[in-house]
Amino acid sequence: MNQPHNVSLDINGHALSLETGKVAKQADGAVVARYGGSMVLATCVAAKTARESQDFFPLTVEYRERAYAGGRIPGGYFKREGAPV
Repeated sequence: MNQPHNVSLDINGHALSLETGKVAKQADGAVVARYGGSMVLATCVAAKTARESQDFFPLTVEYRERAYAGGRIPGGYFKREGAPV
């Protein structure tokens, strides 16, 4: 098992913290970055072997913004977030 690892440094009076080994343990790589009041989780998953027929590097980016992150908390009967509008 990988041991948790944390690196912190000061940039313009704010602490930048990079932490790995605590979350997303099923991913091949995961880093939690914190700067000021913001936090980002970046993960990476790769196949064990490369396909011979591909002459390019396929890349997929998935971005999710939740309503509560923007200060919009769902109300009424349905409390869960649906698809983004």
